[in-house]
Amino acid sequence: EAIGKHVTEVIKDTHLHEVLKEGKGRIGDMLYIGGRQQLISRIPIKNFEGKLIGAVGKGMINEVTKLWDLQRKVKLLDGQLQYYKDQVRELKGSATIIGESNLIKAVKKKALQAARTNTTVLITGESGTGKEVIAYYIHQASLRAKGPFIKVNCASIPPELFESEFFGYEEGAFTGARTKGKPGKFELAQDGIILLDEIGELTLPMQAKLLRVIQERSVDRLGATKPIPLNFRLMAATNRDLNDMVRKKQFRTDLFFRINILNIDAPSLRQIREDIPLISEHLLRLIKAEIGWGPSGISTEAMEALKNYSWPGNVRELRNILERGCIVSRSQLICPEDLPEKMRHCSGERQDCPNNSLNYHSGNLRQIMDEMEIKIIHNVLRSVNGNKTKASAILGIHRSSLYEKLNKTGTDL
Repeated sequence: EAIGKHVTEVIKDTHLHEVLKEGKGRIGDMLYIGGRQQLISRIPIKNFEGKLIGAVGKGMINEVTKLWDLQRKVKLLDGQLQYYKDQVRELKGSATIIGESNLIKAVKKKALQAARTNTTVLITGESGTGKEVIAYYIHQASLRAKGPFIKVNCASIPPELFESEFFGYEEGAFTGARTKGKPGKFELAQDGIILLDEIGELTLPMQAKLLRVIQERSVDRLGATKPIPLNFRLMAATNRDLNDMVRKKQFRTDLFFRINILNIDAPSLRQIREDIPLISEHLLRLIKAEIGWGPSGISTEAMEALKNYSWPGNVRELRNILERGCIVSRSQLICPEDLPEKMRHCSGERQDCPNNSLNYHSGNLRQIMDEMEIKIIHNVLRSVNGNKTKASAILGIHRSSLYEKLNKTGTDL
């Protein structure tokens, strides 16, 4: 029935005759054929001499819904890739738990047990104890190691942004939304692990929405018309007493029992003082690799000070102290004088040195800060052989500011 008829009489809205006239192909046009929307390629046909002799139209994808699914997956992969780029530096060196004390050995054993299952894990402990490191250790030892590891700091997400951050949104879902939409954190964790850090900071309405996702294993993007099925493993971390919060009705009982299937407690640095040398050496290697220079070790006296200090900020505080020591030290070892004043008298017998004993014997705060600033500048200049352009880049200041600071002291190096 079609033979002898013009193509526009057979296929509505076709452009095949235009391809035959112009000799230029058209790829990826949408067309309704047989009541179904299809993705079409229209290609000119030429003979061996290059003469245009015809045109052919071919369906690329018969079910356009498959194309939308493919497009969603591509967007999800793009979002995951960007997230991974942001996380690589932060997670570098976090794939192992450092220490040989009985408490650390117990944590490693429990973490490896958790890695063999898909059970939800709740990691508790003081701030700065390395709860994220334990979660990442489990991830790397689990069957989901090739999948994503998505960390979410619940304390940093305002309630009004909770749904868009956790569940994502479609194009035009609200004013200011990205034109292509955005996958939520749970989508990014597809086939991997999502760590909800500081879960105790979520408000009760946010907890209710989170519980629904955990139970149904699906999310509804803002502006979407159908739910997205999910396959993720949940981990949570907190430095708060969730049992006490449940009693005070500040944390949902049903959510607590959902996340508290397997509990791992991260020990404080005070509890594993014998591991401080191993942890310090590990952190020092990471710091030196990041800044490109600095001491290669820690003196015996300085190590004694580290072991005797009370560490209210735990491993996070230890890392900060070592980074400071790398910057101010003038030798191949971090010495007691490179440590903060509050720690220097801790090199003798352990006293559980307080973190507020700032005993500067002379000078006011401004003088002390000026002296420390010049010391840091001089050390940076030495590390780059006096190159002020490189030094100002490392210090994050303009070169003219660097000259000004040096002129104030009448020194150049």
